[in-house]
Amino acid sequence: MAKSVKFGILVSFLLLAASALLAWTYQVFPARPSLESLLAFTIVAFLLEQGSTKLSAGGIGSTSFVIHIAAGIIFGPFWGSIITGVGTVMWLGTLQWAPVRLTFNGCQRMLSIGIGTLVYMYVGGTIPPSSLKESLFPFLLLSITYFLINSTAVSAAISIGSNRPFREVWSLNSRGVIGYDLAASSIALLLAWVYTDWGLVGLFIAVLPTLVVRHVYVMYRDLQDSSRELLEVMVKSIEARDPYTSGHSLRVRMLSRAIALELGLSIKDLEQIETAALLHDVGKIHEEFAPLLRKESRLTPEETALMQTHAEKSAELVGIVSKFRGTIQESVRHHHERWDGQGYPAGLSGEDIPLGSRIILLADTIDAMTTDRPYRKRLDVEVVIAELQKCKGSQFDPKLADVTTSSLSVRTLIAGTTHDADNADLSPISSKKITLLRKGIWKAGNA
Repeated sequence: MAKSVKFGILVSFLLLAASALLAWTYQVFPARPSLESLLAFTIVAFLLEQGSTKLSAGGIGSTSFVIHIAAGIIFGPFWGSIITGVGTVMWLGTLQWAPVRLTFNGCQRMLSIGIGTLVYMYVGGTIPPSSLKESLFPFLLLSITYFLINSTAVSAAISIGSNRPFREVWSLNSRGVIGYDLAASSIALLLAWVYTDWGLVGLFIAVLPTLVVRHVYVMYRDLQDSSRELLEVMVKSIEARDPYTSGHSLRVRMLSRAIALELGLSIKDLEQIETAALLHDVGKIHEEFAPLLRKESRLTPEETALMQTHAEKSAELVGIVSKFRGTIQESVRHHHERWDGQGYPAGLSGEDIPLGSRIILLADTIDAMTTDRPYRKRLDVEVVIAELQKCKGSQFDPKLADVTTSSLSVRTLIAGTTHDADNADLSPISSKKITLLRKGIWKAGNA
């Protein structure tokens, strides 16, 4: 089935569901807030959208969900959904997005807040909240419901557009961030309580913590992006010595991330493995490796022995950065160890080898087999898969080899997408709420 058809079905479903929800909640909850309140909440939501940031697997995130949730528990599911939908469409309209994307994002957000508010009311929450203590449990269920619907809808759209498995997309953008989401959404309960007592003045006072949260996150993300870009520049400058391995470390990072995702590792572990994979060959910056990297024929035994010292030298350089000492440094140091103990530099075997090293070895070997060399052309996918199966239990961790060869996303990378690393989205994992699908109907977007 074509992407456009799949996406059309998704958008049609969301549109019908949102329309049905609005029609029903308008009949059941007809109370209408003042025009001033509607305008104030819509404008604040619109302003909070301006700090939207890029997410790891595509889409963008913002802190406007705090206002959406607050509107739901203050004004009920119908008017909360209206404020959410209007604020979303206003903002996207200023960006001149296509109608189909306006429809998708507006509907998925209205469903998230509408259904979330109904859950809140069903378990005893009052509109507006009568007390903070009695509202805590219903509010927690509202927040969880909102984030689940929101992340599911956006991940489904990105999965359709990128041909990536839904689980991988959802995991990249959602897993591990529930603590941040729930903590940030709690501001909505405070906002609702202050607004109930102080009116619009309370709204603008209570929204200040949201602005602080957004500012801190943007600063952190900018610093994280700058650090990543500096590392990539350094790695590219090292690899420029050898035209046959240009982009190698970026591709190894992509493959390592895909394998780690298949294992269901934590966000922290994913970040550490990605960083180690990017830096695994950084020791080759030393001058003694330059002639070896430029050599077009196979290395002699003496040259091979010298080249094998790059693992230790890479670990030494990585250890200069205090944040990288420990797991990242050891993953770099042992990325040429073999499952049977015949690798280097320490001759570790089995599970004594750090997990990150075992993953990087697989990714490193795959990229070597799928890269053109002076003495051979890149190998076909089936040849690569057969070689991984042949060497599991000797060179590779058997479990990791099986996971790698059975993974659709890894097979896709092996088939050729690894060689477009310079244009790929290589952003590290980040804790930020999914809210929108952006940049074309299909492609993961930039904030």
